[in-house]
Amino acid sequence: MHLTPAKRKGVPAWTLRDREVIREQFRSLLEESRVIPSVRALENLPAACESPSKLIFLLYGAPLTVPTLASQVRSAHKLPVANLDFFTGFARDNSAIEFLAAAGMVGVISTHKDALRAARANGMLAIQRTFALDSTALANSIRALEDFTPDVIELIPAVAAPFGISLVRSVRPELPVIGCGLVRSLRQIHRLVRQGILSVSTSDPSLWVV
Repeated sequence: MHLTPAKRKGVPAWTLRDREVIREQFRSLLEESRVIPSVRALENLPAACESPSKLIFLLYGAPLTVPTLASQVRSAHKLPVANLDFFTGFARDNSAIEFLAAAGMVGVISTHKDALRAARANGMLAIQRTFALDSTALANSIRALEDFTPDVIELIPAVAAPFGISLVRSVRPELPVIGCGLVRSLRQIHRLVRQGILSVSTSDPSLWVV
């Protein structure tokens, strides 16, 4: 069944031009959002909305709650991005991506290329999660960039991201790289930024301060 979320009062729908502008400015948005809140539960959403970040990554959601979540984030003048791999009740097909777009999400995070291609086709940002668990896994993921280039690549864990930057650059020199996972301090984040990571996403609210 194809679902169309209701428009949220006071929050207009994104136009195609809005989405084009977001994509054009996304690198700058990342540079202004060195720490991106990754929200795993509703009780942490208010703190994320009060953070300095221009972006909020949502790691939970279901068809009945997604429109409200997107509206809350947008009402705080921030951009909601859905991590589809953590959402419940969604397939990874075009209908699911259309629903997320209509609900107000500006981007999709996933390890699945089909979902990212559908996001791109619907004018959304495509953020590819890539696990840097070992050199072979990382090299295979980097080679896949020759087939499909996302708007951003998110390397997991963040502490391994600096080792993957040179591989990413060898295939896609201009592709923004962010990190996620195993970050415990602002000192770590600042060091990662100095090593070339544009932003770090974290679910630790104590780090949502820069």
